[in-house]
Amino acid sequence: MSDIKMLGVDAILKKMKMLPDRVQKNVMVGAIRASAKPIIKEARALVPKDIGTLKKSIVATRRKSKDKNIIHFSVAPTKKKGGWYAHLIEFGTVKSEAHPFMRPALEKKSDETITVAKEYMIKRIDKEIAKL
Repeated sequence: MSDIKMLGVDAILKKMKMLPDRVQKNVMVGAIRASAKPIIKEARALVPKDIGTLKKSIVATRRKSKDKNIIHFSVAPTKKKGGWYAHLIEFGTVKSEAHPFMRPALEKKSDETITVAKEYMIKRIDKEIAKL
């Protein structure tokens, strides 16, 4: 695991504490969704061209958590949208070689996701404070 330093987080958190809990949670959910978009876009670009519905099946999905204070999302191909065979493409099989698309997308866009989340939070918090 790598250490990540974000400048200006203290100011963001200070402003965030001015908002009600419900609004804080909504801001965080929006920031996570926004930060998933670069990974989704990159993963879709890395999918081999002749692979059916796999591109469209890559989405960010909110997962349930036992702890109400934890927001859990995953970026992955969904079975409902036709991505049931994604693991076969990502890791390969005995008869076909691997064509990784999810892992490289995360590696390439991990820094950008943090920047996107930070920018989203700044804009959204200012908007929510203006409403108060």
